This record gives sequence, C-alpha cells and structure tokens, in this order.
Amino acid sequence: MSVPGSAPPRNGTVAPGGILNVGRTAGVATACRVLAADGQDHFCFGHVSARSADGGVFVKAVGPSLARVTAAEVAEIGPDGALRTPGLRLHEETALHHGIYARRPDVGAVVHTHPLAVQSATTLGPPAGGVYSQDEVPFAAGLAWYDDPALVADPARAAAFAACLGGARGALLRAHGLVTVGADLAEATALALLLHRAVSVRLAAMAVGSPRPLPPAALDGLWSAFEAGHRGRMTAIWADACAGIGADAGDGIGEVR
Repeated sequence: MSVPGSAPPRNGTVAPGGILNVGRTAGVATACRVLAADGQDHFCFGHVSARSADGGVFVKAVGPSLARVTAAEVAEIGPDGALRTPGLRLHEETALHHGIYARRPDVGAVVHTHPLAVQSATTLGPPAGGVYSQDEVPFAAGLAWYDDPALVADPARAAAFAACLGGARGALLRAHGLVTVGADLAEATALALLLHRAVSVRLAAMAVGSPRPLPPAALDGLWSAFEAGHRGRMTAIWADACAGIGADAGDGIGEVR
C-alpha cells in the first residue's frame, strides 16, 4: 500500500487562529463526555487535552469519570508547566500529553482512554498486520504499538512513548488502552471513536473465525477516498457525537495557532 510512513496528511481547512481558550475548556469537557458515551469510560481514569494558544495545555483533572466532566474539571497548565487552576489535581499521566506536544508541533489535542475492548485486545500482543475494517483505514499509514504496560507518568517514559508514536495518528498500549492525536479536539476524538470501533470489530471477528485483511487494491482505494475528505469526515463524526449528548460541537473545532 502506497501510504506515507511518517505523519499522515491533514486535509481540509480550519478557521484561522482556531478558537479562544475560553472555549477550549468546554471542548475538552465535551470530548470527555463523547468518549464516555462511546463506552470508553473507566472509573475515574482516562483523559483528554488540548494545546492552548499560549503554548500551555488544557487537560482533564483528577476526579470525575469521563461521563461527568464539565469545564470546571479541566485544568490549565501554563507554558512554563505551572498549574493555573488552583484546587485541581493533575493525572499522573499528564506527562504523556506533554511528551507528545513536545515532539509533535502538528498536534493540537490528545486522547488517552482505556476501553474494555482495547484493554482486552492489547493483552494479546501487537495486532496482526493489515487493515480489517473501514474504521481502521485512517490508521493504515501506521498504528503505533507501545509494549511497556507501566503508566506513562514521568518525563522519560513520556519521551519514550512520544518517540514510539512517531508521526502516527494513534497508538495501542499493552494491557492499557489507546492514544489518538489530532490537529484539534474534533480530530483526536473522532479518531479515538474509530480506533475503539476498529479494535472491537477485530475482537468480534476473531471470536467467530479468522478475519481477512482488506485486499491491497481495495485498501489503496479506500485510503485515497478517505484522505481526500479526512477533515470533513473527522468534523462530521465529532459533530454527530456531540449532538448525541446534546453538546456544542464548535468548541472542539479549530487548531490553536
């Protein structure tokens, strides 16, 4: 399959300058609730972040499950690493987000969740080669596999994870969960929804038989078609998911410049 080996192309356009930070906290909270509605909740664990206009980060704080996150539970971290929201505590794996942002200037948002299907599948080892469903096509250029089951909770492990991720859109973490990245919250969240479904499809198929990967010619055609409309597809998935929980989609669309 003739796809790039580094960062996949980003198609479409976003509003110049992105959106204001005041909307970024609401967008992170909305992304958390969208992921919960998709079945990616795991007690009070999992987190979403977005890069801020001044080079800092907005990230879900310790406390509520993804389903219960509001803007009040989104912490702001300045570009100097200082916590700007007194009274909120950061997840240990906030380091994972910092590691990705430091290595990937193209990334504006990060999702890390522990869906049951993904945790189960990653106990089996790296996924078999090939692409097995249309939901997996956006990851055809490469889906990273991170083999360390420990928490990505310190700068050294965060740097190692970011290096493992490379230019990919997502990663599976052994006995742990998934990570997806995007230009904004809309893309990162939509990719998390697709990756969760793609892994679930593989598991369901493996339970009843031996799944067959898509033929190379068919995969090439799907890749070309999907990449040509990538931005529009990601925005449409995000908007539909937001509508499903009665949330405003606008706060998650637009890169921070």
